[in-house]
Amino acid sequence: MRSKAAVTLILILVSSMGVSSQNAFAMGSGNKYVDAQTGLSYQILQPTFTQDLTLRSFKLLTCGPKNEQWLAAIYGEQRSVQFLEMDASVQCSNPGVGVKVATATINGSKATIVAFCDPANAKQWKNCKSSDIPNYGGYAMWKTKATKSLHATSVEVLVSGVTYSNLLKMARGLKPVM
Repeated sequence: MRSKAAVTLILILVSSMGVSSQNAFAMGSGNKYVDAQTGLSYQILQPTFTQDLTLRSFKLLTCGPKNEQWLAAIYGEQRSVQFLEMDASVQCSNPGVGVKVATATINGSKATIVAFCDPANAKQWKNCKSSDIPNYGGYAMWKTKATKSLHATSVEVLVSGVTYSNLLKMARGLKPVM
């Protein structure tokens, strides 16, 4: 299934990019998202809806020697969602090749919605649509606005085995931690 391959590829890319997980979290809050916000200059967002998927991995990853760390939280396994967050002024990840199938408003920001249809399959690529997201995977990507004290955040919500409507529900359910 294409969606498993896409998620596996993303996990491999994250783990092989020469990035290291650095647990520079503040201690004591009991909330990994709140702890991650400590020391970062961009807004961390926490999911309020994960379709009952279990948190499997939560890391702050390096993004080159001069950039801040970026957050990668992965929920679920075969059916999964990844929340990737970074300072909007840098690009620390690449969600992969797909077809732009829609745009949506996510908490006031314009998001691009992409399905991971197969570029080697001309018919599939040409006819790719949002209803293909549960079969092949896909993502929503957008940037938040800066606040008085925090930079804008670039957000990617990547899914596998999840419907387009639940992708939007998960993306819209992201809330600032502070």
